[in-house]
Amino acid sequence: MTLLGVTRDLLIPARCAGCRAPGAWLCTRCRDECEPAVVRPAPGLVVRGAGAYGGALRDAIHRFKYGAEPGLAHELGGLLADQVARDLATGAVIDALVPVPLHPGKRLARGYDQAAMLAEVASVTTGVAFRPALHRIASGPAQVELGREARAGNVRGAFVSEAASLRGLRVALVDDVATTCATLLACARACRVAGARAVRAYVLALDE
Repeated sequence: MTLLGVTRDLLIPARCAGCRAPGAWLCTRCRDECEPAVVRPAPGLVVRGAGAYGGALRDAIHRFKYGAEPGLAHELGGLLADQVARDLATGAVIDALVPVPLHPGKRLARGYDQAAMLAEVASVTTGVAFRPALHRIASGPAQVELGREARAGNVRGAFVSEAASLRGLRVALVDDVATTCATLLACARACRVAGARAVRAYVLALDE
């Protein structure tokens, strides 16, 4: 557990972010409700989610993302790390975990970048390198505010990386929720421009 997690547990009695039961920040029952799923939004990109965007998982993500509860990164990052570890155990090779970045203005307003926190937890858990190689250069409406057809245009050209910063690496993108996967597809393109050999993605929840 991180120092943040230890300090939080000493100061605030733990209650599940999903069902509010005392004793843990994400209880075993709520974790067990998550059913991993996989989507393939385009050739060459597989997106694995720890569960569907609903119920206790949705509540936990909402509190983590919008409720100023960054301490939930440990529990939610562990869910995501389980999916990464499962693929590693079956022979997948992943050289780097690359978070989908917030625009600097949004990161400043929120106080933290939730995808980066998830990727850091997954990196510590699995031993895969954490590499925040992408940068968001264009701001716009939050994807959640847009219809499905408008989402691809909203993130087109929004992400960049230093030239060849991922050359030859097999990269795993990390984000919280995927709906149309437009953001992940835009980030995958940026990774390939930066030299990535292969790109896959992991999210906490798939919202189909």
